[in-house]
Amino acid sequence: MSTHPSLPRRARLGAALALIALAVPGLALASSNWSSVGSTGTPDELCAGRISFNNNDAGLAGGATALGCTIRYQVHDTWDGTGLLGVYLGARFTDNGIYAEVRARLRAHNTASGVLTTLATLSSNSYAPAATPQTRYLTNCVALNFNANSYFIEVDLVRTASPVGAIPGLPVLGQLRLLRCQ
Repeated sequence: MSTHPSLPRRARLGAALALIALAVPGLALASSNWSSVGSTGTPDELCAGRISFNNNDAGLAGGATALGCTIRYQVHDTWDGTGLLGVYLGARFTDNGIYAEVRARLRAHNTASGVLTTLATLSSNSYAPAATPQTRYLTNCVALNFNANSYFIEVDLVRTASPVGAIPGLPVLGQLRLLRCQ
């Protein structure tokens, strides 16, 4: 038996505060967007030794010869847990000119039928080349249904052969994002 009359009320208050402290990070995550840095992807088996992971970036190994490699990034439902939402695709990349391209495709894999569908494609060739990273977003909103599909982003890093004396293509992926449509 407690001799201090406010102890049960303090215990209830402490328990309520602890519950709030545990719930707030989950609530913040429920409304967050999905993102991944370039270095966290999984390259195709054929690209062993051809992908260079440097800090947060993924790029092609140096050289002037033509080369193309695909890297995949698994998308997880970090939104509200209902599995249904609309998003648009964004990427931070470096494409230094006509001999380089970074192509990102948001893909859905239907869990019942196995059908693979491309929902959105972003290509660095749609923008002016730059030797420094640039961030671009698509403007179209696509629907995701995590109850029926799994999702991933497939990125192609492409370097075409450059003539002698030309600066070789240096495609680099720095980050991918899926932002919730407003």
